Amino acid sequence: MKFVNGSACAMAIGVVAVAACDGGRSGYSGIGAYRVGKTTLKDAPGRCEPTDLPDGRKGTWCFMQPPVGVAGRPADVDLYFLGTEPSAPVIEIQLQVRGCDEEAVKSWLRTNFGAPFEDTPRWAAWRNKHVYVIGELPSEPGRCLVRLLPRSEQAEFDRLKAQAAAKR
Repeated sequence: MKFVNGSACAMAIGVVAVAACDGGRSGYSGIGAYRVGKTTLKDAPGRCEPTDLPDGRKGTWCFMQPPVGVAGRPADVDLYFLGTEPSAPVIEIQLQVRGCDEEAVKSWLRTNFGAPFEDTPRWAAWRNKHVYVIGELPSEPGRCLVRLLPRSEQAEFDRLKAQAAAKR
């Protein structure tokens, strides 16, 4: 009986570990508790306010979220949702990495999302089956901005890439 219970616990732990990693490097869909395709407005513990998204759609901006770790540094989290209802899906996970070491963040992104498909001295872009990722390295002195968007947000990703490329 003890063996059966122990096996059940080990099996449950294994299932949780596999679900948490979301399928490896090509399958990451977010960071920490924030996942594209899973996180909805009702999951955001911080403060949220309605906003107009850059393309004119109505959305919700949530800030003061619990920070996450990126490359050993704390990152402030802002979330953007498509709509204002509790079931609204996350359409951008924005991370402001404090005390940013650009090379360490780029290495962390490579480890988690693979080689970037575009790489410049100031920004790089990744994609996998779930998300687009753009990293502005640095976005300002001592800070790096990393944004994760679902693959359905191609137009916004293209806008963010053009915006990053225009910065000198």
